[in-house]
Amino acid sequence: MSSRPSSPVVADDPRVPLGLRNGASIFLVSLAGLMMANLAPLIMSVLEDVGFDVIASGNILTWALLASAVVGLATSRFASGAHRRTLASIGLVIAIAGFLVAAFAGTPGLVVTGFIAGGAGVGTAISASGAAIAAVRNPNRVSATSGVVNRLLVMVVLAVIPILGLAQITVFGALALLAAISLAVTVWLPDTPDYSTAEIVAEAPASAPTPRRVIIAGIGILIVFPVWGTSEDSVWTLAPVLGDAVGMSEQSLGFALSAAAGVGAAAMLVVTLLGTRIGRAVPLAVALLLGGVTKIWIGMTTDAQTLGILIIVVNTVYAFAFVLFIATAAGLDARGSWSGPLIGAYIVGSSFAPIIGAWVIESVGIANFGLIMGIVSFVVIIPTVLIARVSTSVERTLSHLGEDTSDRPAAADRPAAADPSASTD
Repeated sequence: MSSRPSSPVVADDPRVPLGLRNGASIFLVSLAGLMMANLAPLIMSVLEDVGFDVIASGNILTWALLASAVVGLATSRFASGAHRRTLASIGLVIAIAGFLVAAFAGTPGLVVTGFIAGGAGVGTAISASGAAIAAVRNPNRVSATSGVVNRLLVMVVLAVIPILGLAQITVFGALALLAAISLAVTVWLPDTPDYSTAEIVAEAPASAPTPRRVIIAGIGILIVFPVWGTSEDSVWTLAPVLGDAVGMSEQSLGFALSAAAGVGAAAMLVVTLLGTRIGRAVPLAVALLLGGVTKIWIGMTTDAQTLGILIIVVNTVYAFAFVLFIATAAGLDARGSWSGPLIGAYIVGSSFAPIIGAWVIESVGIANFGLIMGIVSFVVIIPTVLIARVSTSVERTLSHLGEDTSDRPAAADRPAAADPSASTD
């Protein structure tokens, strides 16, 4: 490891502007990491065709998602270091090999082995893309743009695969192809800043948050985001159960889910257009409050049309809050120490969302299910607002680097920060 000064001297914002190359790389690598979850219904169908029943297919999908989440969490520290591109490339090569085995294998055992290996491989894409978002300025805009691109490309893939034919080779082949395309653009992932934000704010003006506050906020979002996400995904994945309870037809439910996806993309587009102008703390508080009320209403309604509208509303709020959560984590550290593991932590929770949601409904009924899921949103409002305020304060500090440098004491006149080599790479 190369030697670095014990006290960082950062003249300018270490993050880079969003461009065509780094944007394409971040968005595609991120999509490679999340595509399995997006293709879950098609994967379930293919696994059933291979010879597994519904329960076994669901378990296989859960294990593959957990493999990607665990690898994402385990590699997040490396993703925020100097070898981000290498890490992503190694994982994507494994993913390509695994998904190709799943696409062409003639026995169920090899299909499952290849699929889970591919899922583990894309875990590095989850951590690398999450960390890379933090290296680009205006995390609100970057995370929201990534979400919009993700949804648009998923819509294309979901439309093309049935045209080609729903089969083992088309579904797993699509995952392998996307991993290969992402591998080709990993070279464009943005460089990792030399110093963590915690090291930089240690020498910033007194108005900047302390390194301890940044670390606490980072740990907090890794807890709050998955807890909130599990409550949201419980409602989403159990929408068919909720629809059956009020007599909603399959066609009406399908329309509501499709409309929810489209309107959710529009909500992300709003964040893309407004960027940092909307902030994070207030929009997140409003979104969590509205989402909580909507989930409670979902549990109480007995009208199919009302339920359809509420499903659209709750998913729109979810999409809006989701990208702001990612932006909040990205704003805490330009190296991606918190945004790198964020999606991995989220997937761990969402993997168990159907099981948790079904257990709650069976235990206390749909009305109390909606109440409990709504309360989860209310409970996380205060910690989310506090974390978001730290995030925006850190980002403001980074944005002002290089301004009025003549009025700030030289690095030699300031107390030395802790040795960065002890906490990086």
